[in-house]
Amino acid sequence: MNKLCFKWMSASALLAVTATSAAIEVPAEVEAQYQSAIESRANGDIYGAIDQLNSLLSSSPYMHRARLELAVSYYRAARYEEARKNAQEVLSNPDTPDSVKETIQMFIDQLDSIAEADDTRRHSWDASISFGLGHDDNVNAGPGSESFDINGLTFFLDPEDGEQTDAFGTISGSVNHSYRMPGSVNIGSRPVQMLWQSGVSLYRKEYQDEHPYTVDVISLNTGPALISRTNWRASLDFRVDSVRLGDDELSVYTSANPSVTWVDGKNEYTLRGQWMDRDYKQASDTNREGERYLLGVDYTHNFSAVWALKAGVSSYKQDAKVDYREFDVAEGYLSAIWLAWTDGAVYARVNYRETEYDGLEPAFNVGREEDETKYILGASHNFKAGAMQGWGVGARFSYSDNQSNVDIYEYDRKVINFDLTKRF
Repeated sequence: MNKLCFKWMSASALLAVTATSAAIEVPAEVEAQYQSAIESRANGDIYGAIDQLNSLLSSSPYMHRARLELAVSYYRAARYEEARKNAQEVLSNPDTPDSVKETIQMFIDQLDSIAEADDTRRHSWDASISFGLGHDDNVNAGPGSESFDINGLTFFLDPEDGEQTDAFGTISGSVNHSYRMPGSVNIGSRPVQMLWQSGVSLYRKEYQDEHPYTVDVISLNTGPALISRTNWRASLDFRVDSVRLGDDELSVYTSANPSVTWVDGKNEYTLRGQWMDRDYKQASDTNREGERYLLGVDYTHNFSAVWALKAGVSSYKQDAKVDYREFDVAEGYLSAIWLAWTDGAVYARVNYRETEYDGLEPAFNVGREEDETKYILGASHNFKAGAMQGWGVGARFSYSDNQSNVDIYEYDRKVINFDLTKRF
């Protein structure tokens, strides 16, 4: 099929000249416009060529080789109906020689075949389910010290408010759908494919003894995505997350998450943003409600086919109903991934986050400031054959160190977990 298309595109102008040159003398300026359109297409400017050819045909409607090249251009833009319409117009012309009609009919048949196959692939689905086990040495992010000072007085924590250690199990699942819209859109010089992507996911992390810290999350997302045939892609994801903590509904987060990525050889640059509204369901948490505004950038460098380095920074402001619940965050990360063996990888990541709260912390009478450093080390393997085909296994260790000018908020935490994932 592709070979036939190549023959058609390379021969179309020559065949069309046979049909038209004997009857129509083409002015020099029209020929120059035609050649300019062909050159634009050869340089990758598909929609530029379409615009030039349409302009040419508005003044020279019987220049059939231009109309055939317009059909080819629409084909390359995946706009098959327009390609068929223009090819059919030349095919229906009584002055078109039979030998040329035969080639045009082959092209139309090919278009119909491609369009039909394209329609059958318009919807795509994927799903996964994952099970995990792990251990957390500080479930409640309790302070490392059993005592703290308030205005010169020393207070001691209740043992239950200190670090709590527990085992946990996790289960998660997701179903995602992608709809590839017909044709392409004209953004920049190359055709751009438009998708609409949606998904639903469920997550539960249940602690063996510390049930009040068990977490359930239901997430829904949907939104458009654009993929250029050159070097960029973009998306706008709308998302709703419903969170339960223990036996109570904790909050609903609603967010819009735009991003755009540019690819330059081995380098990728991403600009991302977020708007989020946090709606808390318990009366004791309503003063935390507010909007979040985030802006971040990421950079990826692929050193080779087996390892890559990624880094990013972001900043966001979290509003709330009371000033001591509002805060500003600056954060960054550095990560590396190495495809250490066939179908397997190891990765490492370091996160740093600096948080500055507005207002004064109640009881302590100071503005709260925190710095958190988190180290992550993990490995994964996907089975591509055998009894475990389609399954993946993973292991992950993380260590968090949170420093604060308010003693009660200082803690460290170590979490290790193993998971088993099936992808469909």
